[in-house]
Amino acid sequence: MKQNIFFMGILLLIIPFTSLLTSCTSCSDHRAHDISSLPGLYEGEAMIILPDHVKAMLKPDTEGKTLVPEGPIPCKISITADSSKNVTLNLVDFTMPVKGITVNPAKGKVTETDSTLNLEGDGKVSVGQQTISYTHKGKVSNNQLNLDITVTVIPMIVEPKIVFKGKKK
Repeated sequence: MKQNIFFMGILLLIIPFTSLLTSCTSCSDHRAHDISSLPGLYEGEAMIILPDHVKAMLKPDTEGKTLVPEGPIPCKISITADSSKNVTLNLVDFTMPVKGITVNPAKGKVTETDSTLNLEGDGKVSVGQQTISYTHKGKVSNNQLNLDITVTVIPMIVEPKIVFKGKKK
């Protein structure tokens, strides 16, 4: 009988303790405390990086224009934040090279490491009635935004990357 009470007492101590350790999310939560410097307009350039097998499939049209421009593309990204410290990224003053393509605003979360704010989230590109998902990861340090965007057209096969580098205006 004493052994049963002893084991029951041990279990009553171990179960709540392990439950507390595994359910604690504040220990690994690095969400940014102050994101007041983040919102604004970032002006810079974007570079489209395509795998070689995708480049080989893209042919110029009858006028010699390619679907994906070579070299850096000037563009602007606007970042807004809500009271829950969620951010929205929006492409500003940019005309897509093909009519009918719309980039919807992307939602994201902000974490903080040292003096760097890290952005991470996802969004959608509308092409007519279809939508294509994309993810973004980036860093903001000293009013400089470096953002990597991966558009998933066909998972693991066709995933163009867009690299944006810009400075806050």
